[in-house]
Amino acid sequence: MSTKRSYSEETKAAAMAALLEGQSVNAVAKEYDVPKGTVSGWKRQAETTAGGGVAPDATQKEEIGALLVRYLRANLATLEAQARAFGDADWLSQQKAEAVAVLHGVMTDKAVRLLEAFGRAEGEESDV
Repeated sequence: MSTKRSYSEETKAAAMAALLEGQSVNAVAKEYDVPKGTVSGWKRQAETTAGGGVAPDATQKEEIGALLVRYLRANLATLEAQARAFGDADWLSQQKAEAVAVLHGVMTDKAVRLLEAFGRAEGEESDV
């Protein structure tokens, strides 16, 4: 008997943001510890909605926007904490350079991509 696992809205929003950034289903599934089938389902659902299915209503758009903003705030706060840690020469000297670089690079890239996406979305809304 299989039990269906539920995921927080924050996890789903972060996974969807990663998919929107162009990450593969496999990469997103691994990063967020979600089965590939679940991520694929979320992606299909989003594509169906975007491809002419039932568009999210204003409340759903607002909820998704709020989740993404919370995720981005947490991401930026983490980057700030990383920057402080990176400034500690003793701590930094004990870390593997490649691990620190990958962690910081991935988080920075995600934050920048989300900020770019928000900028594009704001520009689209103002044209309407």
